[in-house]
Amino acid sequence: MTGLRVTDPDILDEQHFFTTKILGFLLHPNIPATSPTLKIADIGTGTGVWLLDIAKSLPSTSQLTGFDLTPSTFPPPETWPPNVSFKTQDMFLPFPASEIGTYDVVAVRFVSSAATRAEWSRAIENLVKLLKPGGWLQWIDSCNFALYNSVAGTSRAACQEIYDGLEPFRSSKDDVVIGLMMREPGNVRRGDVFRELGLVDVHEDVFSTDRLQDPELRLRDKGTRNVLACFLGCLEELVGVEGSGWSKERIQRVKEEAMREVDNGVYHTLDQVCIVGRKAT
Repeated sequence: MTGLRVTDPDILDEQHFFTTKILGFLLHPNIPATSPTLKIADIGTGTGVWLLDIAKSLPSTSQLTGFDLTPSTFPPPETWPPNVSFKTQDMFLPFPASEIGTYDVVAVRFVSSAATRAEWSRAIENLVKLLKPGGWLQWIDSCNFALYNSVAGTSRAACQEIYDGLEPFRSSKDDVVIGLMMREPGNVRRGDVFRELGLVDVHEDVFSTDRLQDPELRLRDKGTRNVLACFLGCLEELVGVEGSGWSKERIQRVKEEAMREVDNGVYHTLDQVCIVGRKAT
């Protein structure tokens, strides 16, 4: 599963702000959060912003653990609340035995750019092992990027060049079901993957980023710059790769041109997907 490694803390925190605004929740309303000893795992925690945010609404007797591949963006340990901790872990590899079957909720956010059905299923199968019987998996990701003009006669060529340049990350994959770089060819039936792995009460919500209508906060403008920064970070991985056509100079050129296009009103939309399912008792 192609990972989307965004390491800029400001971008990660801004992404959390946008997503929460779009979805209208941190934890899906189908998931009960009334237990005073609720235990939550946050996969792909990054700066821990989601975990720290939801901790504010939960009793201090709850337990919250953030997992990520690297601790580089974890907040300083001295700032962790007593019931919050952070650990390094690859979501594809076995978790320590002490973690298995102990969580009420496993939440996953923005960990893939283009996941095939097989890759996604393998990740879910491993994460479901963390859940207690009756525990819930919540997976939030993006797909279906599109560009639009808000002013007639303006260019969006550089923004499109950035998105088109991501083709090497998705062209070799068949049956992609979720991720920031993919476009759905039709109904990809993500819920079936959850059900095939034994999850019940499966539900999927899809919200468009154009749900954000707050000109004063410039959410659409900021969100477009945020996602383009993510894409440019991916393109940097292609610099020096034979036949890629990408160099540092080209990336700098399209970055400057794309930002001017956004200045002139070009904006993006994405579908934000939230799918939840409960482990059978």
